[in-house]
This record gives sequence, C-alpha cells and structure tokens, in this order.
Amino acid sequence: MTWGAALDDPPPDAIIIRGQQRVFTAQLIICLATGIASLILFCILRYRWPHIYAVRTLRKGSRKVLKPLPAEYFGWMSVIYSITDEEILTYSGLDAYVFLAFFKMGIKIFLSLALMAIFILSPIRYHYTGNYDKDNIALSIIRSFYIYHEAPKPAPPDFSDDFPTYLWVYPIFTYVFSTIVYYYIFQFTKEVLKTRQKYLASQNSITDRTIRLDGIPKKLLRMNNPLVLKNFIEGLGIGKVMDVKLIYDWTPLEKLFAKRKSLISTLEDKYASHYNLNIDIYNQNKTPSVLPDLNHVAEDSTKDRKIKKQIADLSRELVEVNLKIRDIQKKFDSTLSTIDLSANPEFKQVSSAFITMDSVASAQMAAQTVLDPRVYKLIVNLAPAPKDIRWENFKLSYYQKLTKSYLITFTIILSYAFIVFLVTPLTTLLDLKTIKKLFPALGEFISESKWLTTFVTGILPPLLFSLLNILLPYFYKYLSRHQGYFSNSDIELSTLLKNFFFIFFNLFLVFMITGTIWDYISYISDTTKIAYQLARSLKKLSLFYVDLILLQGLAMFPVKLLQISDFLILNIFGKFFLLKAIFLKTPRDYRSYYYTPQIFDFGIHLPQHIMIFIIILIYSVVSTKIVTSGLVYFVLGFFVYKYQLVYNFVHPPHSTGKVWPMIFRRLILGILIFQLFMCGTLALEGALLLAALCSPLILATAFIIWNFEKYYLPLNTFIALRAIQNPFNFDKEFDDDRLLISNEQDDGAVNNTDGSYNNSDEETLFLDESSVLLPGSQSIVDYRAGRLKRRASTIDEEREQFTDYTYPYLIDPLHGPWIGFEGDSISMVQYNLGLANYDLEDGDTSMVSVTEHETILKKRLRVSEWE
Repeated sequence: MTWGAALDDPPPDAIIIRGQQRVFTAQLIICLATGIASLILFCILRYRWPHIYAVRTLRKGSRKVLKPLPAEYFGWMSVIYSITDEEILTYSGLDAYVFLAFFKMGIKIFLSLALMAIFILSPIRYHYTGNYDKDNIALSIIRSFYIYHEAPKPAPPDFSDDFPTYLWVYPIFTYVFSTIVYYYIFQFTKEVLKTRQKYLASQNSITDRTIRLDGIPKKLLRMNNPLVLKNFIEGLGIGKVMDVKLIYDWTPLEKLFAKRKSLISTLEDKYASHYNLNIDIYNQNKTPSVLPDLNHVAEDSTKDRKIKKQIADLSRELVEVNLKIRDIQKKFDSTLSTIDLSANPEFKQVSSAFITMDSVASAQMAAQTVLDPRVYKLIVNLAPAPKDIRWENFKLSYYQKLTKSYLITFTIILSYAFIVFLVTPLTTLLDLKTIKKLFPALGEFISESKWLTTFVTGILPPLLFSLLNILLPYFYKYLSRHQGYFSNSDIELSTLLKNFFFIFFNLFLVFMITGTIWDYISYISDTTKIAYQLARSLKKLSLFYVDLILLQGLAMFPVKLLQISDFLILNIFGKFFLLKAIFLKTPRDYRSYYYTPQIFDFGIHLPQHIMIFIIILIYSVVSTKIVTSGLVYFVLGFFVYKYQLVYNFVHPPHSTGKVWPMIFRRLILGILIFQLFMCGTLALEGALLLAALCSPLILATAFIIWNFEKYYLPLNTFIALRAIQNPFNFDKEFDDDRLLISNEQDDGAVNNTDGSYNNSDEETLFLDESSVLLPGSQSIVDYRAGRLKRRASTIDEEREQFTDYTYPYLIDPLHGPWIGFEGDSISMVQYNLGLANYDLEDGDTSMVSVTEHETILKKRLRVSEWE
C-alpha cells in the first residue's frame, strides 16, 4: 500500500480513526447544543431578571456609572462588545484589565496561528500525506470535498532520504509559531506594564503611600511609642513619615467580635421569625428590599412568646458583649494609635508596623531600600490595601508561619499522590483496548454500543477532568487561607500557584507519563527519553484535549453565564426542594444573595485557562483542530468574563496586576514544552537533523525568561519615579525622550521642579486663576469656594477612600441585628444603649420606632461594593 492510496484504501487502523472521528463529531454536537441552549436560556433569564444578572448596576455608591444593558434578549451583546479597555479600568479596576488582557492575547495569538495552520500548514500536510492533521483524523468535510471533486490523490512522500521531505515544514512552522508567540507576549507585557504604571502613578491613596515594616527590633518597640519609630525612619533619610500604626495581637478583641457575630446571626434569625417580611426582590424598577412589617401584630401563641423571650435573653447578652468591646475601644489612643499595655497586659505587641510616607515616591523608594545590615531585621514591603489585610496572621511568629508552610506543603504532596490514583484510572478510559484488558466483560459491553463507546472514550474523560478542576481548587484555596499570608491578594496569588501546579503535574504530566515507578526513574536518569515520551503521549491524547477544549469553551463558558450554583439552583430548583427556605432566612441573607456582587478569584479561575493555552500551543503545529478550537475558546472566554467582571463580579484584593508575571512564566513553560514536543515528534519520525535544528529555540526561550526577570519584572512590582512625577501626561512624556531635558510641554503642561503639576488635560479643566494644585497631591484647592476639589480617581483609589491602617475592630460601629434592608439602607435594632452614638441629623440615620427596650433605626451604610 502506498501513501497515495490513503483515501481509497484505509490503513489497518481505519476503524479506530473512524471511531475517533465519531467521538469528535459527537462531542462537537453535544457541546454546541449545550452552549447554544445555555446562551438562549441566559438571554431569557436576564430579560426576566435583569438586576440579578447585572447586580453591580444596583450599587449607587460609586461614581463609576455602568453602561445600562438594554431590555432586549440579545441586545446586551453589543454593549459588552463595545466596552473599551479604559472602561474596564474605570468600572472594574487594574486586576480585571490584566485578566482580560490574557484572553485578548490568546485571541490574537491563536487567530494568527489558526490562519497560518488552515491556509498554509494543513494544505501542505494534506498534499503530502492525505491528512489534514498529523494525528491522522481527517476532517470529514475536507475528506468529502476531495472525494466529491475527485481531487488528485496526494503524491507519496519521498523516502529516498532518511525522512520524508515534507517534514521540513514542521521545524519551519515551529520557528514561525514560536516567533509569533514571543512577539505577542512581549507586546502585551509592555502594554500591561505601561497601563499599570500610568494607572498606579495617577493614584495618591493611603495604600500607595504606605509600607509594611517587619522584623522591628524590640528596642524600637519597647516604649510603645510610634514617634520613636517615626523619628528612626526619618533619620535614615528615605522620606518624611506622616503616620505610624503599631500592630498588636488583638486575640481577646477577636474573640469578643466572634461571639458578637454569632449573637447577631441568631438574633436576626429570631427577628425574621417574629416579623412578617415583605420581600421585593424581582421588581426591575426598584432596588431590592426585604422590609419587616412592623404593623403586624403576631398572635399571642406559645411559639411567639418563646421567640420574644429568646430575643430578650440574646439582646441582654449582646449588650454585655458590646460594653466589653467599647471598654477596650475607649482605652485605645486614637492620636498615637496605641493602647496602654500596662493596663491591658492581654494585648501583646507585634514586631510589624504600617508606616505612611508623605508621598508615593517616598514609599516606592523605601520599599526598594535595605534598612538594616542584619537578616530578618527591618524588612520593607509595600503595604496591602487596608481592607485587604488579614490582621489575625500578624500575631504569628516566624517559626509558626514556617511550620504552617511545611505542613501545608506536605498536605499538598499527599493530595497529589492521592490524585494520581484518581487520574491513572481516568487515563484507561481513553483506550477501549485497555478497558478490555483490565475488565473484559465491561469492555465487550461498551464495544457493542457505538454511542456508549463514544461516551466512555471521548466524552466522559474530559468531563471528569473538568469536575476535578472545579472541586480541587477550592481545597487549595482553603490551604492558602491558613498559610499565614498578610493579605487576601497574597492568598489569591498563592492559590493560583497551587492550582496551576496541581493541573500541570497531576492532570497533564500524569496523563502523559503513566507507568511504573521505574519508568519515572528512567526518565530522570536519561533525560533524552523525555522528548520521545512527550511526543508519544501527546499524540495519543490529542483527541482528548480537543474534546476538553470544546467542552470547556463551547459548553462551559455559556453555562458560566447562567450562574447555576448561585441562581438557578436556589431560585428554580430550590422552590421544589425547599432549598430557598434553608439558605435564605434573614434580610442579611437576601441582601448578600441578591444585592451583593460575587467575588471573583483569580486563583480559582485563571490556572485552568493558562493550562488550556499551553495545550493549544503545544499542538498548534500538528493539529489544526486544536488551534482552531482554542481560538473559539479564548473568544468565548473573553466575552463571558468581560460581561461578568463588569456587571456581575468584583475583585476586592488589591494585587495591582501582579498576576501578569505568573502568567508570563507559565506561558514560557508552555513554549518550552511545545518546542520539546516538536523535537520529540521529529525524532520519532526519524528526522534527527530537523529535531536538532529546533533545539536552538529552547535556548532562545531561556534567554527570554531571563530578560523578563531582569528588566521587566521590576516594573511589575514598583512604580517608576518618572511616572509618579507626571502621571497625567504619561503617554506623551514616555513616547518622547527629548522631554527628559525639557520642562516645557507643547500642550501647556508644566512639570515644575517642586513636583507640582499644571496640566491642561480634561481631568483638570476646572483649574483657573483661583484654583491651585497642591504639590505632590491629587487635590485642587478652590480658594473662592473655600473647599477642596478632587481629581477623578481610579476605582481602586475610590475603594480606599476614608480608610487607614487602624485595626478595624477598634473603630467598627456596633450595629444591632438587621431586620430589613432596601439597598444600602438597613433597618436595624438598637437596645437602649447605643442610640446616643447616632447623629439623627446627619442624613444617614433616621428613627423608625421606639419601644421600652429597643429602638429601630434606618441607617444608610457606606460600605464596599462586596459588603
């Protein structure tokens, strides 16, 4: 048999090829049907309950007004498509912009690769081999086209040399594809860095001016006086200190607030049973509300008397706890931000502090400075945002955190070993021969049914793979939360690392390199086997990864829009199985569910998409189906996440785009695997010369990662001083190096030597002869009006407004139990004590009713979007 007879005379394994084609076709049909049905259902539900599927439009506290979504079934798509990068920064912040930049980069990369694969690479491959893809699964439509038109049969390859001549196309396209990926990765890296520098340099929030100092010597803390630390830092010559917040072990106060939270929760449950609740959630023209019917007179039944007695007992206990908390709060010296340790020996001082500098530049310089010649002493880091801090972890000693880290690492290793036993049986489902060998009766039963064979070998493995990816990330997030990190952003980034490590080594390498322990040892002892094994395994698993990409892209992304776990289950199925009555009892529950946006966690969502990117890239030369499916995957992912991050989700952690270096490093890992795979594939074909020609790419990739770590990474960690000096003329300032020696700007902006700005761009149109921009600030004093005008701020800066680094429990108001809400207006109960703490003339608080034992207030809360 010759290669030229490939279309007429199927090879011996034609049955297997037809089976694989059937699996691919079935998977494509199922995924398309699921995706289209989910999208149509979402459009219907969004039309029926627009607020629920765009909950951020309800929050009026921000000045960043979202574009309204039209009341049409499919009209929302055009609005989402038209949202620009600037609007994403405005509505959702820097971290959301970086996340979506990854998907935009994926679209551009795979669009370029798909076009080249479809119109150049695959026709060449088909001409010589009769196969559109190297995995020997010819697309039915192309095969039918050639047969119908009686196209000339492909010429047989020339075997006069050591390898067929047509194999030269593979190293050529390996170089071309690698170059395209290099280009776009650096193009987007530069764009992300430029956007990050411009975005952060324009801010002047307390977070941007604050550093965290760890390892403070006891002598600097012995006097319990922040002025000592302030004078010491200023004496080092790194800038002027505006404020110092010492940190204590607040465990006794934490215990009181934990007890108070439990009492509040129980009381709210009792009040929900005591009052009739008027629930108005689904009205499109009103803010969601759950209000108590105070005019309703409950029956004087035994049950009602029991509830009243429980409320009375719990309220007395709550008042006692409140008194203890207020006693501690009164002992706190708000002027010095200290507490008298001699009178309160239960509080211990921690060797860390937050130090707020006079400017962003001073904080950036301090964070890059080595303060002490000893190790573990006076270690400086940029401070997390006040609302991002995990205060309870500051009390952990160095050795406690080290012990936690080792224990969690050991737990992760055990989990990986356990998962290997789950994944290895999963790999057997990919091959019917293996099933017949291990379970003969089951294998025969499956092989008798064409559709059962399709389901078990093609649909079930990627489905189980997806379920593992959904469940296990939450376990690793739980581990990260208990590892002792100081901020939620650190926890999120640690979760991302753990989850990617899990996906890569247990659901990628284990799939490829399955065997005995001696097989793994042989790979370590002879590294030349790695490329061969990589090529063999990836060739075998190509159809599995096509199915996985189709499932995740065509089916799962539209399903994500439905918010099944958060909306459909509770609102649709919950009515039949009484789930709604179990999870939604109190007004606080309803407000959290219907009025508070969900929190978006990069550590949960991003690792799988990075892994899919790597898989698509690995197969880009040998499988046009995979690279085309990958393009669809990233287009749908970008569209879905763009909608959710703007209208449904918020990202509270203030990680300022630090996720990009993690993305960059893992994509470089993917490029290395791609290049190794191509070397191994060519070596398997006997084209050792071509494999050797591809090897310099590995050195080029190693140089690229070195270059990134050396020159690009610092810009993703710190803010450049030149950017801080003139953030409002950023684009022009950094596109023309001639401005380095000129203070005069063509557009009239002046960069004065004292650091002040006189810009004429649109953000400062209200400047006139009576307004002055304060040096080094983002505020403008209008002397005619006698008040402070403020520049347009970023969403991150806006979230940090009116915050500082005082421990929250020292200043948190002691609100009573909630009995109703209407948006941000909360109806709450106060028990005698506490009424005097509210200014009823401030416009935010009003009295609803007063009885002998309790007062019901209606107060408008000023809280973050996710609270």
